[in-house]
Amino acid sequence: MLTLTELCTALSISTATGRNWIKLGKLKPEGKKGRSYVFSESYLKALKDDLNSGKIQSLKSRRNKSFVSGNLLYSDYITEGSPNLPLIETIINAVSATEDEADAAFVLPLILDDNLIRCILKRCAAGILKKRVPADEIYKYDPLLSDLRGASCDELSPEASGKLSELSDTFLSFSYVSGEDTLGLIYISLRHLQSRKSTGAYYTPGAIVQRLLGHLFEASFLTDGQNKKILDPGCGSGNFLLCLPPGVPAGNLYGYDIDEISVQIARLTLAFKYRLPDITFWKKHIVKSDFLHADRSTQSFDVILGNPPWGASFSLEEKNFISEKFICGREKSVDSFDLFIEQGLNLLEEGGMLSYVLPESVLLVKSHTPARKELVERSSLSHLEYLGDVFNHVQCPSIILQVEKKSDAEVGFLSSNPTIYDNEITYNIMTEREISTYSFNFLMPDEEYALLQSISTLPGARTLQGNAEFALGIVTGANKEMLQSRKSPKNEIILKGTDIFKYAFHVPKCYINFVPEKCQQVAPIELYRAPQKLLYRFIGGRLVFAYDDNKTLSLNSCNIVIPNIDGLDIKYILAVLNSSVADYFFRKKFRSVKVLRSHIEQIPIPYADDNIQRDIVSKIDRIIRLNNQYSEVKVSERISCSNEIKKLHSDIDNICFKLYNLSNKNIHLIKQTISDENLFLPI
Repeated sequence: MLTLTELCTALSISTATGRNWIKLGKLKPEGKKGRSYVFSESYLKALKDDLNSGKIQSLKSRRNKSFVSGNLLYSDYITEGSPNLPLIETIINAVSATEDEADAAFVLPLILDDNLIRCILKRCAAGILKKRVPADEIYKYDPLLSDLRGASCDELSPEASGKLSELSDTFLSFSYVSGEDTLGLIYISLRHLQSRKSTGAYYTPGAIVQRLLGHLFEASFLTDGQNKKILDPGCGSGNFLLCLPPGVPAGNLYGYDIDEISVQIARLTLAFKYRLPDITFWKKHIVKSDFLHADRSTQSFDVILGNPPWGASFSLEEKNFISEKFICGREKSVDSFDLFIEQGLNLLEEGGMLSYVLPESVLLVKSHTPARKELVERSSLSHLEYLGDVFNHVQCPSIILQVEKKSDAEVGFLSSNPTIYDNEITYNIMTEREISTYSFNFLMPDEEYALLQSISTLPGARTLQGNAEFALGIVTGANKEMLQSRKSPKNEIILKGTDIFKYAFHVPKCYINFVPEKCQQVAPIELYRAPQKLLYRFIGGRLVFAYDDNKTLSLNSCNIVIPNIDGLDIKYILAVLNSSVADYFFRKKFRSVKVLRSHIEQIPIPYADDNIQRDIVSKIDRIIRLNNQYSEVKVSERISCSNEIKKLHSDIDNICFKLYNLSNKNIHLIKQTISDENLFLPI
């Protein structure tokens, strides 16, 4: 029998989701062992079959990187004009027929197991090899090809053998393209078609590989690249090592990976590049091994580079090992890339370079604080490039982080005046900055950093930390079942994040019969029913706060803060939180799509005397009245209402500029950032 945790791990969902699915009847346990639900292995198998067939859509409707089905070709892994791309598409299409398509053609669907994948890769490799080396030298590569093939292709089913025969001309048509990981693209596309394992693998587009190597080899450190030992600790099929510039000898290259087929591909493609078919040599340099188990006493490196695994799953035994060996491993929610950062610094020589593609969250999210602490204490920043969303079908802003391992403990993290890249903007950090391991935010030139410091250190300012109550909106766990679109005597309005605008909210046609015990997550009821509270959009990367004195319920896309600062009216605080200054501070300091409590608590609230507060409150009251009246006034009067709200907001904004003691230059800088954007005013 399987526990709920084991079942959820197999389905790549959280246990919280699993418990909610039990509540909703989407999962049916066999019973309980003590207080824990248990499930049979046969039930899990049937569940997976139903998910794969589409009979159950629950997982497919979720954004879940660990469970993916269907055909996907990582076409940006190599250049769009590659002669091999249409050949790879032909292979993928040929082996990806669904059961219905196979039935229509009166054939059995192919079972895409590792044996078939290996046979396809071996035949493609043989085709590439014929274009790379003279015919009388091809035999020298037989050990590498046999190693990749693994199990005998004679064990293939008749259907698979027939399909490979049909593709024989395609296999022979492959070309050798310098610096192109053709076999790697075939493998990751086939593996995606087969199933994606929870290894944290995010395959790096070719353009990003080139950018990382470009930054690395611009450094004077690498002008003599022939003398540097270079390691890719999660080398996959070898695309980073394959793209190293000419002149780096094969004997300087090293790679680790835990995926055997990827390692065998890397050995083969690097053998093609260097025309070096010595399998014994490559088995010493490209190794099936876990980087986290490497020991500095046996080997160290001058350069460690690549795209380490993100979000890899660890067994209980691995978690115990990690927590004992790594400082980052002691965190409850450690990520694999944190460990690769720490281990990279462990295995680098003093003065060596670490250059990784990482999620941008490593710079800002609290759980990665130990990794940032390791970087600050043991390295100095050389280059940082903000890439945005660059991975296929993954919404995750990414960066290239390049640091030099410090030999002197007194050397500061920014001592080398690092270069920051962001789209078309490039600048160096030339002034001293206070470095906090709480977050790294270097996406601002020196003048913007000075402005943030000015806002942060405003004399007499207060913050909401310790001076407010916060609450998450309601998580129903079953919106379709619990939310209604029509009013009835038994239900009431409930707000979503999209209903929230600055100062006021739009009354939605969304209702709930609120029974707290039927909901998945509910804050203390008195916070929803507070006489006065502020509601804010949780998602969107902007500060948008509305006032509520009607005890209105809200969903978890719309959270609650109830300020309590002596001498400051709640509506005055509302004005400050909605100001351009606060929005600028939030966006520049935190760079977050989510508005978190920890962010709001750090926004400085300037002191204002009673006269200023009364003036601001009267303006907010007028905005709220105009919003409430908008639907009732004539169409011809609505433009006038809208213009008046804009004018009132602008007046409030100008008062806030004065309260923050900002110069005209700094006001212009803020307005430049906020200009021409949706102000999220109610009408």
